[in-house]
Amino acid sequence: VYHQRRHSGIGMSPMKKWEIGVFGNAEIQGVGLAPRPVDRLSVLLDFLPSFQRTIQPFGVTIDGLRYYDEALRAWINAVESDNPTNKRSFVFRRDPRDISAIWFKDPALNQYFKIPFANLSLPSMSIWEHAQARASLRKEGIDSTDESQLLRTISEMRSHVEESKARTKRSRRQAQRRKEHE
Repeated sequence: VYHQRRHSGIGMSPMKKWEIGVFGNAEIQGVGLAPRPVDRLSVLLDFLPSFQRTIQPFGVTIDGLRYYDEALRAWINAVESDNPTNKRSFVFRRDPRDISAIWFKDPALNQYFKIPFANLSLPSMSIWEHAQARASLRKEGIDSTDESQLLRTISEMRSHVEESKARTKRSRRQAQRRKEHE
């Protein structure tokens, strides 16, 4: 409704002003419609949360989870071009709904590569599920960076949710959130 009504500040409706700006009229030349992005995945990845990390021989560590793929091999222990004593850090992106992989944009190829967990036995999980598992491990007094313990805790949490899903509304909602984030 707002976009269709006359606006006192611009002397016309916002919709009409937009049409003139994009398509033009007899007095003003329009700018035209913006081009659609060619690669939808790159657009999505450009807006995901990013992390600056150096690449080690074992891969990359984010939140205690290790990631590795052959695409990283060329950049292991890379140094800054202007200061060879400092290791070069790279930008990695991660979807919080599924942290089983991160995305690395190779600076030489200008292309994204999907980098999975180094330990492929870990299940896909959301950042929220990972935080819950780490908190549970800390509460038990266990090192929360141990991947085998993390796997055990996530499996226990999921089985507990499955068991109680039919009993409580809250558990059903939590199970639904996990399905939506997978």
